[in-house]
Amino acid sequence: MPGPESPPGRVGSDAGGFRLSNNAKEFRVEAWGYWTPEVISAFRRLSPVAARKLSALGAFVFDAKELKPQGIDGQEALRELFRMMAALPFTKGSVFAENALARMQLTRLVRDAGLAERVGFE
Repeated sequence: MPGPESPPGRVGSDAGGFRLSNNAKEFRVEAWGYWTPEVISAFRRLSPVAARKLSALGAFVFDAKELKPQGIDGQEALRELFRMMAALPFTKGSVFAENALARMQLTRLVRDAGLAERVGFE
């Protein structure tokens, strides 16, 4: 029997997942909860494709207000996205994080990827 359907663009469950939305003006990642290996795998597969549609005049928004601190594999998936974003042109980057530990992780990953000067934390 199939499980409940996810809203369009949503990957994962209420316990952990993400949603990607993109166009030439904005690449937005909404992330929440703690990611399972399946969610991490989907993020690694889908986020680079979505990010490449962002234009030089666009904004990168990472909404992690409900994201929990991630394990090693989840951190590595985020690091991969941030490294890729460092090579893309965009005008503004913002990260929103409320959980203090998740914010510290994201701050380190953004800095390690070379995005610290281009992405602000809200």
